[in-house]
Amino acid sequence: MMLRQVVDRIGTLLIGRDRYRRRQYKRAKRIASRYGYEIYKAHLIWQGDEDYLAARDLAARRGIVGIPHDRCYTLLELARQLRDVPGHFAECGSRHGKSSLFLLTGLGADSDKTLHIFDSFDGLSSPGVNDRDAAGAMHWAHRDLAVPEEIVRRNLEGYGDRLDVHKGWIPERFHEVEDERFALVHIDVDLYEPTRDAVAFFYPRVSPGGMIVCDDYGSALCPGAKRAIDEFFADK
Repeated sequence: MMLRQVVDRIGTLLIGRDRYRRRQYKRAKRIASRYGYEIYKAHLIWQGDEDYLAARDLAARRGIVGIPHDRCYTLLELARQLRDVPGHFAECGSRHGKSSLFLLTGLGADSDKTLHIFDSFDGLSSPGVNDRDAAGAMHWAHRDLAVPEEIVRRNLEGYGDRLDVHKGWIPERFHEVEDERFALVHIDVDLYEPTRDAVAFFYPRVSPGGMIVCDDYGSALCPGAKRAIDEFFADK
């Protein structure tokens, strides 16, 4: 067989394989859409990021559930970008610790930063009037999403020297870090009051170039979180 024929044959096989993959993707997408889900496209390069894959596989081995993969990668990348900004990291609301795992992975093994975790480990605080949506519906109840502290610590085993866990309702233990500076603050507490209290406390303590991320800002289930952020930043 001539070299040209070999090349053409390989090209035909690759094209056929690519068409098969596209058909399979379209089929999976149709099935997912029936249930309100979306399939990540294979060409999104973050799905091949080595740090992301390592953290994803560790989370899978430990059975850690929580936020979707794209948000996990976002936190990982933000942590990497903010490694050199002065100050520590803070997280308000850890649930199973999945977001914490990706933040710690993004920091890197040689970082001298600490991740301060603030969580009641007893679920959500009591929702208030500001947590109702435009139709008046309340999507959360007191103590929803509770995950015991020992589960979070087990899920984050091996990172103990870079963790400082502050158990309690927000904001009762914030005073323990009032003299610290922060490079990244991740707020994921779903409700109006703890979101308001968290952003009000950490905003003046974020270093220049640092960042505050509110996980719940784009969720229709958490109108109180968006309301708290909008109100706080209205004059800033």
